[in-house]
Amino acid sequence: MPRHRGFTYLMVLLWVAISGVMLMALSRAWLLESRRERDTELIYRGEQIREALSAYAAVPVSTGRSRAPERLEDLLEDRRSGQVVRHLRRVWRDPITNSPSWGLVKDENGGIVGVFSTSPKVPLLGPPGTRSYKEWRFEAGAGAEPAASADAASVPSAMAAAPNGQAASP
Repeated sequence: MPRHRGFTYLMVLLWVAISGVMLMALSRAWLLESRRERDTELIYRGEQIREALSAYAAVPVSTGRSRAPERLEDLLEDRRSGQVVRHLRRVWRDPITNSPSWGLVKDENGGIVGVFSTSPKVPLLGPPGTRSYKEWRFEAGAGAEPAASADAASVPSAMAAAPNGQAASP
């Protein structure tokens, strides 16, 4: 029996080492999946806001009124035409920064024509050539291009990007 002393201790140390390596690999996979989910949520929210901005601009209004909202909250309840029109159900938080404020793309009159995340990080699912979330824009009226591959076709239409990194129209 004295020859077997320490065998259990070595097996426990080996088990702890293997478990640590496996947990480290699992955490990396979890972080990658978490980033992918946030990118997918950015696509959904950005497309919803982009479509709401396009719908807001399409509402016939009297001359002299802006065709682009001054605030994102204006998309929730539009009374410019005399009837209440709800272009957006709610103004979502930026899923990348978890901030209530978005980066805003404005026209020459100060109206909002697009949004983007203010994060300087590199997106996983961004349009080709996008170096940061700040370059990935969801603008009303952005031109569409066909998706680059079959994988890109499975992601919503923001993946078909305009040459300048803007999100594409569906």
